[in-house]
Amino acid sequence: MRRFVVILPAILLWIAATARGQGIQAGVDPRVEFLSILFRLAGNAEYHQCRVPAYDKAIDAYFAPYRDHQAVQLARSLKTGFEGPMKLAVYLRDAASLDELVPFDRLAPHLYPTWDPNQARAFLDAARQFTSAVKFQEFLQSQQPLYEVTNSRLQVLLENQADLAWFARFFGSAAPPRFVVVPGLANGPASYAAHVTDGAGMQEFYAIPGVSTVDADGLPVFDANWRTNMVHQFAHAYTGPAVTSFRSRLEKPARQIYEQVATSMRRQSYATWVTMMNESLARAVAIEYVAEHDGPQGAQTAIRREQAHSFFWMSGLVKLFDSYRADRRQYPDFESYMPRVADYFDNLAPRIQTVVDRLQPKVISTSIADGARNVDPGTMSIVVRFSMPMNRLGPFKDSKLNGGRFDAGGTSVTIPVSLEPGRDYAFPLRWAGGQNFVSADGVPLPEKVLRFHTAAAPPAKQP
Repeated sequence: MRRFVVILPAILLWIAATARGQGIQAGVDPRVEFLSILFRLAGNAEYHQCRVPAYDKAIDAYFAPYRDHQAVQLARSLKTGFEGPMKLAVYLRDAASLDELVPFDRLAPHLYPTWDPNQARAFLDAARQFTSAVKFQEFLQSQQPLYEVTNSRLQVLLENQADLAWFARFFGSAAPPRFVVVPGLANGPASYAAHVTDGAGMQEFYAIPGVSTVDADGLPVFDANWRTNMVHQFAHAYTGPAVTSFRSRLEKPARQIYEQVATSMRRQSYATWVTMMNESLARAVAIEYVAEHDGPQGAQTAIRREQAHSFFWMSGLVKLFDSYRADRRQYPDFESYMPRVADYFDNLAPRIQTVVDRLQPKVISTSIADGARNVDPGTMSIVVRFSMPMNRLGPFKDSKLNGGRFDAGGTSVTIPVSLEPGRDYAFPLRWAGGQNFVSADGVPLPEKVLRFHTAAAPPAKQP
């Protein structure tokens, strides 16, 4: 039986949804929206990515006069970002009181590296003054139509595409948690996970996927990709403790692997091998979900997407998880399978460079050598050859080559140039719009700048 209830105490919009027979809590959460907005005002770039146009403008217009409020200044002083504000949000009782759901002194996981309960309390005291000064409840009321549409669309997705009972089957969990799905309206593409144990000992697993896609009317779209992201976020609640338990086994190979992909990982704000490993397992779990619910083609598409984010080992890791899913008699739960996961990364580490070279495109030659001197200033084009076929179309409308072209196979590109004598040049090898070239499978070309110097102009002829 389907249930849909909108509850409005203090504008707390929860839908009590049924997802494949399992009740869950879901909907816009004022705590999440409040801290997203506050850390946006504090200057955190990851909280300045709202993709819902009218909402983005409303936030700017409503909160701009309060950018220098004490709460905003204290938010900066906490030196936290990304998942930190979201984890703090779910440990608050509600957005009106900002009271501690569980006494902060008892929190085992630190919400940010410099976690200090007293510092957090001082921040929340200022945040309470902020909510009063800005009349935050009035802002929530003004956005009520958007929140209701968002919840209604999310309800449809959860009823038709969410099978959260799958987690207990896959991980072999004895005590099922309460699942909570929160669309991060102000967060844009950034997505987060959180795990809360309340005062009664009940575990709550939060998925906070950002809203990155809107329709022609600028309203949120919840599709299969969003659902997969939701599964990925929930998976963190299971894979995070597994990585922690096997940290000593995983550290050596994971560090070796991280060295080969560090630039890309840091660009995605995955600053340590631990984060990379957590992401690897959670993404592979999400692909297992896709394989079971959408079939092998959907799983292959998801694998290619993860390889495009430099998780080059994803295909092998998913195959490993396939064997776990097929042999639950020997491996009754995920914890019992973690030694096999550690063995996989032990085996991967010595050959990670080979794996990267096979999947990541490289520049193998340029018609003007990198670092060349005395290049003919009359040269009218540069030909770049790649190690594999590239996508001949850029990702965005402004992905142009200003007259350049790829060959039919996508293995080389000709870029027109207009050079002057006696000058240093630095040409980034990418689309004119600034986006990286990517392989036919979607893997980005590492940052590459071609540098050279043109020859001086010949001396003028004497009359």
